Amino acid sequence: MKEENLHSLLTIDKNGFRKTFDDHFKALCAFGHRYVDDTFVVEDMVQEVFIIFWEKRQNFDHEKAVKAFLYTSIRNKCLNHLKRQTMLKKHEEKLIYELESESFFSKHVIEEEVFNQLHAEIGHLPESARKIMLLALKGLNNKEIASALGISENTVKTQKKIAYRKLKTKLSSSMHAILLSL
Repeated sequence: MKEENLHSLLTIDKNGFRKTFDDHFKALCAFGHRYVDDTFVVEDMVQEVFIIFWEKRQNFDHEKAVKAFLYTSIRNKCLNHLKRQTMLKKHEEKLIYELESESFFSKHVIEEEVFNQLHAEIGHLPESARKIMLLALKGLNNKEIASALGISENTVKTQKKIAYRKLKTKLSSSMHAILLSL
């Protein structure tokens, strides 16, 4: 980068910036490609670095500082990309393992069936008890349910007890355990 080009950059000259971009884009892409083996991803990262550079261009007073910033920024973006990819890969492997696991599959099928049965039985409850139980299934506590429905906490507790009794007689013991966790 020539001194007049740097001066153009520092005085917010778009032509000087364009020249700097043109002079360094390919070299920065080649550098980034050492870390990340995806040309399109690397080109996007280089462009992002130039956007950041454009926003911070007044902070640079010499050519070496500009180059150091550009190369360091590309390296950091590549490393962050690789870390993200590694984390995603680990998550993906765990998910695949779980999905391939027969116990994982069975457990989730059973859970869905239990909740479908539970929702069906809640639908047969009197309206006030049904509303309370549906809010409880959404994770609301007694105080929040009382507030949402404009009733007292004691009414919520009483209605829950009535609902539990009715549901207990209709549901299997596995579903009863779910109800107790609400």
